[in-house]
Amino acid sequence: MKFSKLFIILLLLLFIFENAFSQVGKRRNQIELYGGLALPMSPDEFKDYYKTGLSLHGQYVIFPSPKLGISFGAGYEIFTVDNEAIKEDFLGFYTNYDISVEGNANVTEVSIGVRPYLSSPESNMQFFLFGMGTYNFLKTEINIKYSGIEYDYITGTYFNVEEEEDFKDDDDKLGIAIGAGIETPMGESMNLIFQGLYRFIFTEDETTNFLGITAGVIF
Repeated sequence: MKFSKLFIILLLLLFIFENAFSQVGKRRNQIELYGGLALPMSPDEFKDYYKTGLSLHGQYVIFPSPKLGISFGAGYEIFTVDNEAIKEDFLGFYTNYDISVEGNANVTEVSIGVRPYLSSPESNMQFFLFGMGTYNFLKTEINIKYSGIEYDYITGTYFNVEEEEDFKDDDDKLGIAIGAGIETPMGESMNLIFQGLYRFIFTEDETTNFLGITAGVIF
């Protein structure tokens, strides 16, 4: 529900900005679709227990001037757990147990950003910087199952142990993102885009950070 409301607000802002700047500048508005990798950076629990994830994004960019873009976007990142890293730490408490681990973390976000261009509008190769404000919907889930044989010193018998633990979290947080990128032509009506984006999500105790490295197309 929150995501739907924010998406509607984003569309309203897009409509307002696009109409306000429709007669300004000579650069056409553009739709961007891109994907790539998301590398966990911090905190340690995120960096150590999750693998490099998948990042998918879409943006609509309007241009109040030929060298400044305003972006409206949405994105999704998913990270799978690093089974071996979790097992290694878990086995410190449960030696000689069989352990299985499943889970993932995912982030859905909406964003508004600014994109100043460093190159001239006439250049084939366009270099830009950008910064974004984001609203992020975070979900994490890890399921750990472990089984083994224990010895009861009172009765002098062995017995089977099968246990399961679930770790879940669901949170909504503000964030920011900064980065840089390149646009280059691919045909008459399409460009390629390559960019790096460092994300900060203001989670409790310690900010959650990851680096996105993506590529895509511009229409």
